[in-house]
Amino acid sequence: MNLTAPLRIARPLEVLLVDDDDLFLDLTSLELGRLGCEVQGVTDAQQALDLLSRREFDAIITDWQMPGIDGIELVRRVRKAGSADRFRYVVLTTARADPDTARAALEAGADDVLFKPLDRLQVELTIASIKRTVELQRRLHRHNRHLKSAHQRTREAFRRIEADIEAAARLHRGLLPMPTARDRFDFAWSYLPASNLGGDSLGLVTLRNGATLFFLIDVRGHGVPASLASFHVHHRLIQLSPETPQALETAIAQLNDEIVNQPEETYCTLICGLFDAEGRKGHMVRAGHPQPIVVHEGAAVETKISGGFPLGWFAGQRFVAEPIELPDEATLLVYSDGLTDCVDIDGAPLGHSGLQRALQGNVGDRPVEKIARLESYLRRLQPRSGFDDDVSVLALRRKA
Repeated sequence: MNLTAPLRIARPLEVLLVDDDDLFLDLTSLELGRLGCEVQGVTDAQQALDLLSRREFDAIITDWQMPGIDGIELVRRVRKAGSADRFRYVVLTTARADPDTARAALEAGADDVLFKPLDRLQVELTIASIKRTVELQRRLHRHNRHLKSAHQRTREAFRRIEADIEAAARLHRGLLPMPTARDRFDFAWSYLPASNLGGDSLGLVTLRNGATLFFLIDVRGHGVPASLASFHVHHRLIQLSPETPQALETAIAQLNDEIVNQPEETYCTLICGLFDAEGRKGHMVRAGHPQPIVVHEGAAVETKISGGFPLGWFAGQRFVAEPIELPDEATLLVYSDGLTDCVDIDGAPLGHSGLQRALQGNVGDRPVEKIARLESYLRRLQPRSGFDDDVSVLALRRKA
């Protein structure tokens, strides 16, 4: 809104004129009417206060010396009862034309002083100043109303966006695996997104042939785009449901080409494994993802799986499903790099060696206990709330 545009008064200026001299009141009312004002005259301050309690005026012109409540006290009361939403221009009239009188009037809250006998030109200049001030005030109020309305619309839109994001976050959390009677593995997970929506996703599902498919996905970035991409990759893996090592290699290669061909430029790291129905022999594909860790007899050791580039970097990539074996009572742990990137209060990252140290000991821990201990360790390591990157961990151990 342009506050410097030419002023056009949309309606007459409403003026309350207060003076105990009836003749002055009548003559001044006529003069103000000639200048385009709508005038209401009263002869004492109490009448003025009563009228102000029932009606709004743009300006008040009051005499100083009046019986009962004088003009100075009237000005003080008007200012005290005033509202930030309504501006009143106040002019004090007096026959005492000296600097101290003008200063006292301004200190009481008057905006201007007119000295009696009133000079017609001074009156015109004062009314012109009142009109300009009042119109600017009106414009400012309109501008503020528009801003308030826009702010309310923005807040409402933000609330809707928040609700949508929370709904998407619930949907994403709904992908996380839950135990079933068919599961050959005891498992647990930790899912700690950096914001409401994360780019990580993990899964474990028992396939039709009794094999166990498990995976952890880490999409580049955070927020809605990363979450949508990880949601898509998660669902595609479940749809493809590779039941053999060869089918696993084919499925990962197919997913890679699908991501490459998407219009949005994105990529993800992935670790995906397949155990046979007995849960002893398995195969694993690693695409740009951290090495898995096997925790056995109190020791935590990285399992070296050669890997390819992240999914979405190059079309036509081939992936190899390498064999792995999981000893009895051993726990396999796969995780996103947000875990090892967690820093302590001095800014030092946990790192791979720090993660291995955190997982050592507690030989008899089940996966759920290992995950609980790991989360507790992370809270001690990083006491401030929140993480800079999504943190996801999946731990699984073959049932006895």
